[in-house]
Amino acid sequence: MIRRRLPLMLTIMVTGILISLYLIISSPRVYESSALIQIDTSAAVDPSSDASLPAVRRVQLIEQRLMASSNILKVIDELELFRDAPELSEQEKITALRTNTRIESITNPGVPSESRMSLSAIVITSRAETPDTAAAIANYFTNSVVNRDRENRLSRITEGKEYLTNEERRLTDALSRQDREIAAFSSQNEDALPTAQESLSTELTQLNDAENTLDREIMALQRDQLTLIAGGTTAAERSASTLVQQIRNAEVELAQARRTLAPDHPEIKRLENNLRRLNAGDEAVSEIVRRQLELNEAQLANLNSQKATMDQRRTAIERARAKSPQVAERLEAMIREQSRLQDRYNEISRQLAQVETQQLLMDNDQTERFIVLERAMPPEFPAFSNRKKRAAMGAIGSIGFALALAFVLELKNPILRTSEQFARLTGTRPVISVPYKKSRRDILKYRLRVVYMGVLMFGGVFIALWLIGVIPGLPSPGTVPTTTQGLG
Repeated sequence: MIRRRLPLMLTIMVTGILISLYLIISSPRVYESSALIQIDTSAAVDPSSDASLPAVRRVQLIEQRLMASSNILKVIDELELFRDAPELSEQEKITALRTNTRIESITNPGVPSESRMSLSAIVITSRAETPDTAAAIANYFTNSVVNRDRENRLSRITEGKEYLTNEERRLTDALSRQDREIAAFSSQNEDALPTAQESLSTELTQLNDAENTLDREIMALQRDQLTLIAGGTTAAERSASTLVQQIRNAEVELAQARRTLAPDHPEIKRLENNLRRLNAGDEAVSEIVRRQLELNEAQLANLNSQKATMDQRRTAIERARAKSPQVAERLEAMIREQSRLQDRYNEISRQLAQVETQQLLMDNDQTERFIVLERAMPPEFPAFSNRKKRAAMGAIGSIGFALALAFVLELKNPILRTSEQFARLTGTRPVISVPYKKSRRDILKYRLRVVYMGVLMFGGVFIALWLIGVIPGLPSPGTVPTTTQGLG
C-alpha cells in the first residue's frame, strides 16, 4: 500500500511539513521579562501601629489603577507601542496590553492574609514581540507601582490629616457650644437641677420655720397695737390718765381762785402756769402713743414684706421642684451629647496622632516601602516558543494524515493482488500464480513517479532551507520584529 500510494503520501507529508514550518517561522516570537519588587518593613516600627492600608490591599488598588483604560493608553503613547499596527482599535490595544501584563503577589507562608506582614514581594511580568519592549513595559509598570504606592500613601495621609484636623476643629467648636448651652441651661434652671433638690428641701424647711416665727412676731405687734388703740393698762396709758385728772383739778383750783382773788394776784399766775405745764405734759403723752403706733405699723409692714418674700420663694421652689423631672431629662440628654462629642473628639485626636506619626515615619523613610529588587532585563530567548516540538508535531500529523488517506483509498478499491490475499478471502489456495509483467507504459509511469518524488523531495528541502533562512541571498519570509513593532 505504501509503495502504491507513496507519491500521494510524500506530497501530503512534504506539503504539511512545509506549511507547519512556514507557520512556525512566520508566527511572531513572544519574549517575556519580569521585575521583582520587595516589600521592606523597617525593624524600628511596629507593623501594628501602621495607620495605612495593608500592602496586599494597596497592591490591589494600584493594579486596578494601572490597568485602567486611561493609564493603558498613556503607557501605549509613552512607549510608542503598536506603532506598526495602526489598524488596531484602542480597545484592541488595551486588551492586548492587559492580557500580556501580569502583576503577581508573593505572600509569606504561614501568615494570615489580613495581616500587614502577609505580602513578601511583587512580580511584574510583561510579554512582547521584542526583548526590549517586554523589558520596557515591565520596568514602566514597576516604576509605576513603586511611585504610585508612595504617592497614594502620601495622598491618603494628607487627605486623612486634613479631614481629621477639620473634624477636630468642628468637634472643639461643638464641645464649646455644648458647654455654654449646659452652663446657660443650668443657670436658668438652677433650682430645678437634680443636685439642688436636697438643698431646696432644707431651704423649704427653714422658710417654714422662719415664717412661723414671723407670724408670731406679727401677732405680738398686732396685740400691742390693739392695746394702744383700745386704752390698755400699759405704763404710758396709766401716766396719761393721771395727767388728765391733775389737769382737771388744776382747772377747778384756778376757777375758784379767780372768783376770790384779783386777776393779777400771784396765786392766780401760779395756777395758770401750773395748768399750762400740765397741758404740755398731756400733749407729750399723746405724741409718745402716736409714735409707738407708727413704730408698730413700720414693724408690721417689714414683717409682712418678709413674709411675702418667703411666700414668693416658696412658690418658686415648688414650681422648680415640679419641673425638676423635665429639667433632669433635658440636662441628661445634653450631658450624653457632650459625652458623645467628647468620645468622638478623643477618637479623632487618637487617629490624628497616628496619621501625624505615620507622616513623620514616611518623611524619615521608616515605614513599609516597596523596593525594586530586580529590574526587568531584555530576555535572550523567546518564551513559550517550543518550535522543535511544534515542528515535530506538524511532521507527525502530516505523516499520520498521509497514512490515513492512503488506507482510506485502499479500502475504497479492494483489489486482490497476491495469492495470499486470494487464499485469505476464499479459503482456497490458487493452483497457478502468474506474476504481472509491466508494460512500457507501466515502466514510464514508474519512472515519472520516481522523478516526481525526487523533485518533490528536493523542492521540499529547498523550501525548508529557505524558510529557515539558511540559503544566502534569500531572506526568510518570517517576520523580523523590531523595537517599535509593539505587542503584536
